[in-house]
Amino acid sequence: MKKRIAAVTAAATAVLVVTGCSSSSGGGKDGDKPGAKKTESAADRQAREYREAAKKDRAKMLEVAVAYRKADRLHDGEAACRLMTEGGRHGKDASFEACVKFYMPLNDDARETAEKVSYSVTGNPVDVVSSGNHPAGTGVMVTAESKSDGNTNYRQTALRMVKVKGTWLVDQDEDISGADMNSSSPVHSALMRSH
Repeated sequence: MKKRIAAVTAAATAVLVVTGCSSSSGGGKDGDKPGAKKTESAADRQAREYREAAKKDRAKMLEVAVAYRKADRLHDGEAACRLMTEGGRHGKDASFEACVKFYMPLNDDARETAEKVSYSVTGNPVDVVSSGNHPAGTGVMVTAESKSDGNTNYRQTALRMVKVKGTWLVDQDEDISGADMNSSSPVHSALMRSH
């Protein structure tokens, strides 16, 4: 009997030695070992790449929105009109030349004041449906902050951003009124107003 107990004990010890007495539940996969490189599934990689691309795309859209507002405020027709869709351009027709002519140059004092304004995107972008001549797109609120005589003033503008041939452009800009600010979505409210 003692031989049998010794044989069972020896067998059990051998099993523990072979399995490494591991208490991890990983079953010995390479990904569970310290320093082992975890492999990413094709689906996980695709999802990660999509999230990264969407994040970069959103950042580019917001960058265009801020650049447009700054150019518009400075009456820089060349810059502003390049950032607008053909249908969103100011002027007699949708041509680039008419849009540039629409912007009257600022006098030196007005330009100096406009150059001191800072711009930022406020809130999250919102989906906007087509309205009038404007296609569906993404609505963005850009806030202009200016300081004068110890006072800080804020002016919010709603921009309809659309993607044309892979490039974000402004198709519509509307000042956001007090009534718009009282709505659940000031950007949506301003961009849906009829003209």
